[in-house]
Parts: sequence; structure tokens; C-alpha cells
Amino acid sequence: MLRFTYPLVLMLICAVNSQKLNAQSLPLGKTIILNASAFKKNVDANTLKNFIAGEVSRSWSSVYPGTELYILQADRGVGKDDNLLVCTDNDEKDQNPSFPTGSPFSNKVFYSLGSLSLEPSSFLTDPEKFVKYQLIGSESIQSLPEVEILGIHYIQVKEDKSDEFDRFIMEKLNPKVSNLLPDMGLFYYKAIEGEHVGSYLTIFAIRSIESRERFWPTGGNETEIVKKAFLPLNDLARELGDYLVEGSYLLPESGGAAAYFESLKWTDFVIMK
Repeated sequence: MLRFTYPLVLMLICAVNSQKLNAQSLPLGKTIILNASAFKKNVDANTLKNFIAGEVSRSWSSVYPGTELYILQADRGVGKDDNLLVCTDNDEKDQNPSFPTGSPFSNKVFYSLGSLSLEPSSFLTDPEKFVKYQLIGSESIQSLPEVEILGIHYIQVKEDKSDEFDRFIMEKLNPKVSNLLPDMGLFYYKAIEGEHVGSYLTIFAIRSIESRERFWPTGGNETEIVKKAFLPLNDLARELGDYLVEGSYLLPESGGAAAYFESLKWTDFVIMK
């Protein structure tokens, strides 16, 4: 059964090749479109996965070139076992074809693909709801990875600090954390259209489940790898805390190496294979 409530949003990421629907990893993009709707009850995740990878993928890339759908499942954090559809788009100037109603989740989008066995309203309560996020300071990031895990942290930024926070990300955070480890980086996104405009996400982009086990093993404490990676960032972390709403982030007293960088509300989503 799919259970889905905001902020465990359904995500669509636009990528380059529809064959990636069957890929083992997904590419991060400069923009992401997220569905803010809930899944209907009794929707089977495997059925939905096969529908997307099969019927949808056959015509999606020709009708909406540069776009792509994935399905992920939460295995840690808030909403464990929830599912979401994910996609990325590296075209910041929106040169890719636009969706009829702004939402890539609308029935009209799926109708344009031809005859399908399902439509978004078959599994979403409100397919028209979406959030479009943009990667902040993409020009200061050398490259974007392909990953199996999106660790989504729902950070809360003080309203009067938003513009200043964007500059802080571009000038200080991106150069330090986007390539924190060879198989993990932190990326900051801001909602620019649709629901929840102005909200932020930090995505812990992790190459694989095996990589995550090296950092945060199942049932165990974080490893020395994580501690050594974040230790040089202590001053930057405290500066980050000045922009965040009090009580929304991991405090250093917790002993966690990624204090301030980790939100108290987070979910790890893993690509379904």
C-alpha cells in the first residue's frame, strides 16, 4: 500500500533518456518538480513501478523530451515505506516542453502519451498539485551525481533570511558540501513555483545503499568516515544554524557529526529496481 502525506511529497525528476526509467540510479537535476498530493489507498508500488517503466516510458521521451519518471521508496526516516515518483532536469532555462497545466502529474500529461491502463487520478488524490524546486547556485557546482538514494531533509529557513541564505549557499556551502565525499554530496533546492513556494530542501545525494552503510550502518552509529568529513565544517555549520528556525535541526549536543546540516524532519528514499 502507498501512504503519502506532505512533506513526503511525490517527486518527478526530468532527465535525458527514457531508458533511465529502468536504471539502477537517477541523475540529480538543476530543477525538480514534486507532486504535493497524497497517494490513494491500496495502490501497489510494484504495479505503479511496472506501469511507469513500461507503458509510460515507451512514449514519454518523445512527447516530453528531456523528462523522465522514477519511483522511490522510503526506507529510513519519517514516513518509512512511503513511495514517491522522481525525476531531474538540467535545463535551468526551461527549454524542455512545458506540461499542459504546469503539473507533470495531471491527467492531460498522461493522455498525451496515448492509451494507457492508468492515469494520475488513478493513484493520486490531486494530480494538479505540484512543487517546482530549483537547485541554488548550480553555477558553483562542478557536476551533479547519479545516485540510488535521495536523503531529503526538510529544512526550515527564517523568512527574513531567505535572500541572504541563498547567497550563503552559493558562496560558502556549495563549494564545501556538494562534493563532500566521493559517493555523497549535499545539494540545496528552493521551491519557485506551485505549492510551498519559498521552502527549501537539502538533499543528501548518496551513490548507493552500500555507500550509506559505510556512513550510517543499519542499526549502528555513524562511522569515522562521516565524522572526519564534517569535522572541518564545524565553523560553517554554526554559521548555517544562524539561518535556520530554532528547533528544526540536529544540535551538536546530539553528538551527530552533521549537526546543523541534518534536519529533524528527513526521509531517505531509495530507487526501486
